[in-house]
Amino acid sequence: MKPLSPGEDGGGMNPLENLRMAFESLWANKLRSFLALLGIVIGVFSVTAMVSLGQMATAGITQDLEAIAGRSIFVQPNFNEGHDFSTAPIREEDLRSLEGLPAVVIPQLFGNLQYEARPGERRSIQLQGTPGDLPRLDPTFKIARGRYFTEAEARGGLAVAVLSDRAAKDLFPGREAVGQVVRLFYPGGGRLELTVVGVLAPPAGIFGGLGAAATVYAPIPLVWNTSPTARRGEYAFLVLSLKKEADAAQVKRQVERIFEARHGKGRYQITSTESFQDTLRSITRILQVLLGGIAGLSLLVGGIGIMNIMLVSVTERTREIGLRKALGATSSQIRQQFLIEAVVLTLLGGVLGVALAAGLLLLVTLAVPFFVYILSPITVLLALAVSALVGLFFGVWPAARAAALNPIEALRYE
Repeated sequence: MKPLSPGEDGGGMNPLENLRMAFESLWANKLRSFLALLGIVIGVFSVTAMVSLGQMATAGITQDLEAIAGRSIFVQPNFNEGHDFSTAPIREEDLRSLEGLPAVVIPQLFGNLQYEARPGERRSIQLQGTPGDLPRLDPTFKIARGRYFTEAEARGGLAVAVLSDRAAKDLFPGREAVGQVVRLFYPGGGRLELTVVGVLAPPAGIFGGLGAAATVYAPIPLVWNTSPTARRGEYAFLVLSLKKEADAAQVKRQVERIFEARHGKGRYQITSTESFQDTLRSITRILQVLLGGIAGLSLLVGGIGIMNIMLVSVTERTREIGLRKALGATSSQIRQQFLIEAVVLTLLGGVLGVALAAGLLLLVTLAVPFFVYILSPITVLLALAVSALVGLFFGVWPAARAAALNPIEALRYE
């Protein structure tokens, strides 16, 4: 606070004048001010960064989940209740009962086969039966090379296949897979030879590892004709790829009602990508609160630092306070002066903390493409409001102590 000469009026100062004097006082003691606001900077930086990183992680995972599964609903036997593909198969009549829903119904079959990696050594690989032209039905499937087998090829049960990226590398290391013949073996005996017509692109992002599954995609009728366990007209799994206007929760409830009406409760498990996302959001929200709470402790430490610095400031400026009171300044004006200084100090720390957090989030986004840059205005405003409240709360005691000084004793203070 700038010292007053005996001729200045210390009693009629307005808040703007107090604000100006607060900045002058902070600038006159730059090192002390910097050390005082350092705790606030670290606190606001930590809380803002933690909350925003949680939001960014949620957005990135949701985006990647939609990239590999879209907006989909899944129907399969309820393994938790002891059912499997043999006790709870999905039949053609079930598919027809779903035709009125705003979704594309994609039936699928699964089987574990083997391939010969080298003479005398066989390894497992997954065979998945699908309809033809799958990328048109489910846009999450993308062709990297070649093409997907057509609906006509699928209906005819032709011996054609599309490989996942991992399967292409495993079956034909160092060679182009398209045009090759893949030889597979059923565990109980039987051999299956398929001509490769295409290779799928691996999923990107954090879920790219899911593309590590070595899978051979073949027409469903072909699997029916060759598998010793698959039964014609029965499927193991359903994917309902939702249309844009569809409400996922409502469609999921409709599917549950249809299957319960047809087969009773508990035989089938019906899930959706949105339920996965809701679970994910709940987990990340809990983590955000925990991490934000831990980071918020540094705000408490910063507030205590502000209080200590302001108490030192009151002691150093005792004669100055006595002079202002002698010239007519009221206790409320002295109190206001010190409260403004504390709030200005913490607000400056808040602005610096938010700026540092924004820089960190930008660096994280550039270094890890999985993250989507998010710095919510609500988060920024909340961080600044909290920093101002910290200044107000921890500035009350120093301000009250300054306001309570006796002007005569203060003028005598050495």
